Amino acid sequence: MFGISSAEFGVILVIALLVVGPKQLPEVLRTFGRFYRKLNHFLKKTSQVVDDVLYDADKIAEKAEKALMQDQGRPAEKKKDITADDK
Repeated sequence: MFGISSAEFGVILVIALLVVGPKQLPEVLRTFGRFYRKLNHFLKKTSQVVDDVLYDADKIAEKAEKALMQDQGRPAEKKKDITADDK
């Protein structure tokens, strides 16, 4: 959890107990748990939205690439040479 060991978590819990007090500690931990849950939910939703957008962009890029490949197979139209006798 958060990349900390159980000993470090115990020290944090003891410090929180001294700072907040034994009566308010359960409420503080509950509030922290709610905040953590909401933050986790927000990050998952954000990640999902980003994944969806990237997936859609990838599909559009594939369609564009396929269209370009099909266009390369067709003979190109002859373009008018503007350096020729236009003067």
